[in-house]
Amino acid sequence: MKRRISHIISLLVAALLLVVPREANAQQSAKELERLDQTLEMSHTYVDVHNRNIQELNDALNKPSISLERRYEILCSLYDAYRSFQFDRAIEILDERERVARQLGINSIIDDVDLDRAQLYSMAGMFLESRQVLDNNIDTARLNRRQLVRFCDVQQRFYTNFSDYTSDAHTRDESHDMRSYYRKRILELSVPSDEIYQQMLVVNHVENGEYEEAERLNLAILAKYQPQQHEYAMFAYDQARICELLGRRDDMKMWLARSAMADICSATKDHASLCSLAQVLIEENDIDRAFRYVTISLNDALYYNAKLRPWQISAIIPEIEGAYHEKQQQNLIKQAEQQRILEEKERYSRQQTLIISILAVLLLGICVVLVFMLMRSRKASRKIREMNERIAGTNAELHKLNERMGLVNSDLREANAVKEEYIALFLSMCSDYIEKLTTMQRNVRRKLSQGKTAELERELSSSSIMDEELNNFYDMFDNAFLNLYPNFVDEFNALLKPECHIELKRGEMLNTELRIFALIRLGISDSSRIAALLRYSVNTIYNYRARTKNNALGNRDSFEERIKTIGK
Repeated sequence: MKRRISHIISLLVAALLLVVPREANAQQSAKELERLDQTLEMSHTYVDVHNRNIQELNDALNKPSISLERRYEILCSLYDAYRSFQFDRAIEILDERERVARQLGINSIIDDVDLDRAQLYSMAGMFLESRQVLDNNIDTARLNRRQLVRFCDVQQRFYTNFSDYTSDAHTRDESHDMRSYYRKRILELSVPSDEIYQQMLVVNHVENGEYEEAERLNLAILAKYQPQQHEYAMFAYDQARICELLGRRDDMKMWLARSAMADICSATKDHASLCSLAQVLIEENDIDRAFRYVTISLNDALYYNAKLRPWQISAIIPEIEGAYHEKQQQNLIKQAEQQRILEEKERYSRQQTLIISILAVLLLGICVVLVFMLMRSRKASRKIREMNERIAGTNAELHKLNERMGLVNSDLREANAVKEEYIALFLSMCSDYIEKLTTMQRNVRRKLSQGKTAELERELSSSSIMDEELNNFYDMFDNAFLNLYPNFVDEFNALLKPECHIELKRGEMLNTELRIFALIRLGISDSSRIAALLRYSVNTIYNYRARTKNNALGNRDSFEERIKTIGK
């Protein structure tokens, strides 16, 4: 049993060790794609720098009285600048190099020109022209060891490109044999320290299925170059293919992205990494990014103006377009569903608004009835108090009756206190109602905003309804209170310094300051409660109370207690 448990634990640990690197690789490849997107946005900057370098070389070339040797060196640099940037111009530079080389009469540099021309034609898909140069222009007997290795490399590249281009099986087999022959010759002619020797070893390891050894050697070659160099792009592309053979898809994407970034930084227009990456992204349903990458690849290929690369790219365009149109169709379906949901939300919102409006009208009606009843009760209380005062002045024979009436008066005072509390409760209910309306309005706005309906957002975001309800609340409060205490304003001003008397504006019954002390008269002294009822901040209430106390006649500390005696 213990052995079985130990075996299970070992399997779980092994699985965990496999999963963790995969997740890390996936995250790394995602970061490289983001870096690639940023680099693509800056591609015009790298092209501008490349063009400036070309212009500097052209300026140097056009200087008077330069030697043929110096002219040839500049033309070599110009060719390096154009060979992966602009095919037609690279051919023109090769023609000029050949003229200068023949003027110099040096066979070795003439052979160098022919080797460059053959390789350029081969990479551009001009196989007939490349074949003619290799067969007719180059005498292998006069080539030095370096040039002979180069000749074999051009040959093996020719047969590699040609086998990819042709659809004839027999021709592909012959090309494969010739490619193998020239790769073998490279190993025979070069030395292990040569980079070309190491490259051929990488190819051999790949063909023999020795992918780990191929990866080790290729990474060693990659380490010699900076990530902004064209050579880095080529070997990074080879590394991506090795990772593909090893089944490491995330690593493959990462190296394709790095290869593409190196192409962009070196202003390379004849590239393959970005298009290959687009094919991978299609399989992962990253259609938008794949479509963007293949579009850039095609534009660069057209700019380079060689026939092979546009032909290769055009082969995958229908697949990408099909996937892209399918995604657009799915998006349309999704948008239609979202529109349906939005319409449902709108209908629900209208229903909610109608219900809220009906409830508001009913509540306001109830509030009006309550105020009316409280006003009548107040008047009745006043009459009873006057009657009690008359009874209190009667003779001693009615002493017992007065005592009984005193008890009645006490009960009435308690009732008045209750009624005043009811007024405060009513006001609190009105305030709570306003708060509930505000909350409901916020909720409706939030739900609708999720549907991004601008028209409803503007309608429901209006504060006019709440302002109107708040003003109605103030009017209702002012009417009710002044009916209870009709002389409140005059008695309030009598407690203030003459220069500080409150002058109401036309149409005003009470202002904010008077409402605060009206609530204090009703027994509501807590600033936070006053702030909640009147819809102000607590600090605002504090400031009003402090300022009014400072304007009071007599002792400011007893001012609010004197306010509570108004109307008695």
